[in-house]
Amino acid sequence: MSYLPVVRSAPKFFALLIAVTFLRIDHSFAQYRFLENGRQLVPSSDAGFLLDTPARWKLDLSGVWDFSITNGPTGSVRVPSAYDFEGEVEFRRKFELTSDQLENHLFHFVMYGSNYNTSVTINGDFLTNHVGGYTTFVQTIPSEFLQLGTENSINVLVSNRLDARNTIPIRSHVWGWRNYGGILRDVFILATPRFYINDVVVDSELSGNFTSATVTVQATMEGTLPQQTPVPGKQTTFGFSFELVDKISGVSVAKSAIMPLKPDGHQWVNAPASIKIQEPKIWSPDSPDLYLVKCYIVRVVGREQTIIDEYDVNYGIRRLEIIDGNIRLNGKRFVAKGVLWNEEHPSWGSALTEEEMEKDVILMKQLGANLVRFGNHPPHPYMLNLCNRYGLMAMEELPVVGVPADILADEFYIELAVGRMKEMILRDRNHPSVLAWGIGDEFESSSLRARVFVDSLVRIAKRLDTRPTYFGSRMPDNDKCTGLVDIAALNLHVRDIKRFKSTLESWKQKHPMQPVFLSKFGTEVQDGNQNGYSDPLSYEAQARFYIQRFDALKSLDYDGAIIWALNDWKGDRPALRVNSGNPWMHTRGLVSYLREKRLAYEAVRTIFNGQKFVALPSGNYSHSAPIVYVLSGLVMLIGSAYLYNASRRFRESLNRSLMNSYNFFADIRDQRIVPVFLSTLLGLMVSAATAIVLSSIFYHFKDSWVLDNLLSYLLVYDDIKETIVRLIWEPWKFIVYCSLFLFAILLLTATCVLFISPLFKARIYPFHAYSVTMWSSSPLLTLVPVGMIVYRVMESSVYVIPAVALFVVLNLWVGLRLMKGVAIVFDAFPAKVYALGTLSMIGVLALVYFYLDYTQSASIYLTFMYNVATGSQ
Repeated sequence: MSYLPVVRSAPKFFALLIAVTFLRIDHSFAQYRFLENGRQLVPSSDAGFLLDTPARWKLDLSGVWDFSITNGPTGSVRVPSAYDFEGEVEFRRKFELTSDQLENHLFHFVMYGSNYNTSVTINGDFLTNHVGGYTTFVQTIPSEFLQLGTENSINVLVSNRLDARNTIPIRSHVWGWRNYGGILRDVFILATPRFYINDVVVDSELSGNFTSATVTVQATMEGTLPQQTPVPGKQTTFGFSFELVDKISGVSVAKSAIMPLKPDGHQWVNAPASIKIQEPKIWSPDSPDLYLVKCYIVRVVGREQTIIDEYDVNYGIRRLEIIDGNIRLNGKRFVAKGVLWNEEHPSWGSALTEEEMEKDVILMKQLGANLVRFGNHPPHPYMLNLCNRYGLMAMEELPVVGVPADILADEFYIELAVGRMKEMILRDRNHPSVLAWGIGDEFESSSLRARVFVDSLVRIAKRLDTRPTYFGSRMPDNDKCTGLVDIAALNLHVRDIKRFKSTLESWKQKHPMQPVFLSKFGTEVQDGNQNGYSDPLSYEAQARFYIQRFDALKSLDYDGAIIWALNDWKGDRPALRVNSGNPWMHTRGLVSYLREKRLAYEAVRTIFNGQKFVALPSGNYSHSAPIVYVLSGLVMLIGSAYLYNASRRFRESLNRSLMNSYNFFADIRDQRIVPVFLSTLLGLMVSAATAIVLSSIFYHFKDSWVLDNLLSYLLVYDDIKETIVRLIWEPWKFIVYCSLFLFAILLLTATCVLFISPLFKARIYPFHAYSVTMWSSSPLLTLVPVGMIVYRVMESSVYVIPAVALFVVLNLWVGLRLMKGVAIVFDAFPAKVYALGTLSMIGVLALVYFYLDYTQSASIYLTFMYNVATGSQ
């Protein structure tokens, strides 16, 4: 009985384990980190949106703001910036206006992007609320909100909290992007005349032989028409005109006639204004010639003309059309050589400076790319301006990523997506570089319910603009939505080159009348790995991956291929599949997180430029099972064999517990002593043997997309998954920590057995509960030899299911033995114990399920994950 204090301490030990775990979690969430940009606005016609003009001016709000984190610290930070934690932050600063400024202008609050839910107040008055982190919003400030003779205060409350079904994006999946919060992009107050141009739509039509072009502008105006003192004999009118100016030389090419304005609800519109020019400069990736379209509101008094407002747009004349299932740009077939770009940098997070954006665009052009796909959300408007100037087509899309059909079909979610789609298109439809509008990526396109979502978004896009639409599907076998969009885009995540080619051939055959894109494909690397292409995570293997796949694409007549990705990026969920040392870092880039070029960058550059790449070294890498399984299993086997032969008491107890369990448990009930020391040894051996097999199973499935996502769905705290990921890649640590954890589970089980004894009016001691729990698990000793070989056995796919099934059956047997032992020790009716045990397990599983379903919509996502796994290659 001298060991009873150890047994009694079991609840305390388990409580300590839980406390340490949650202490680690709380500590991780206590780190508040801001990545500060703080740069001033780009003061030129290259701003990307709402360009500088003589009739307008901007009050730049970048720079130092005060902040306070809800339930956290306060301080100051430079804006734009990104905060790298989940939470709510209030930003505050002051600004001043003069009486002349207030009298002669309207003021508009402009935010290029803040993530995710943003609420703005000025001098304590609520101005606006905006939902969505990557689209621009503009809100006119009522004059009565502003004060003269004193500083005006502006408060911006931002929360980046996402959930599983009511936000766009939803809470990120594995391999998603980092959900930075804060005022990520430029913020300023725009001063316009009181009657001003709110929006313009520029369109152009090239003649059949491209020798002339007609440019048309439709504008909307808002505000109050200026009150004018009548001039005798002269009529005062207001009209609209525009001027086409060569972007490089600054020379005016042509100017339209002044078109009359007419009211349209609370706005004014112009009769369409147009001009025709000869020998236009035509925009293309090879020759990105631009014009500046200067749009004017003009007051005409007799022959005198006065400009009231000016709204400028960078524009390129080009013809984009789909003919016979091919994209044609200026009459020639356009074949995309693209990369996916993630708006991410180690110094700035997602609040990149204009200089860093330009460096990335230069990397793309040096690569030979002619297209960039913006990774799952609209970019900073300056990025599109760079695409216009450097000659890069752009695919721009909503952050509707990995969403199940049950959510897509919800009216609230459709309405939310429609709002984001409108904001994206209305902001960026005048950019010549935009090739197509994306409505999402890798959602559940195998369901007919998703068609309602796709159809609604396509209708909105077509109403606002004429460009093609697309989404990235990862379900080539049973996709039901791609026929609703213009471009058949397939994301393909397979390593086998034969399956890669056959899947692409099948996809092409299914969509003969649509342009067909390979919209996302790539492979991960282990940073610094130069072991030769025989190592699947090496730089050489990544380079060979692209060489082989572009060679396969040559014969398939695809309209484009997009590499995933240009640069490494940080994700919002830890990933299992790459042993990079940092599960949050997604190492799929042609260049690293720090923009260091990898071998694959040079390989793709030669492919894009039609050159031949040098031979790659294969190396001498060979896949082998971790030796720790054999060594640890051997130690366990020798130790258990020695104990079995050296200890008569252990040998007899083990034999009786397996062969004559009723009598064995009855002896425990009658306090015929089974030494606690031997019970503890058995518990430790069983825990270690189980840990070895668990480690082998997890290590076998470490490349599994299903396991990676399943861990994210089931584990609420990402820090827990990060720990598990690190342990999976280090089997010896996994075995040690998992053994301790499993032994703690046994202690907890023994504690539960002790606590439920009053329900059966049984008077037992900790010894009974401890012994019956430990010896119930004795069948798991059969895992000792299994652990030495199970990883090798599972390398043959035939034996994977039997190996996992054996492990499950043994654990079910242990559970039944435990209930049998408890019934005997309690001297209770067995059916009652079995019923309570079964109901308890079902109840615990039900509680976990309903909790996960309530907080994470687990049932919907598990169904979606199954459909993706069965509907993708």
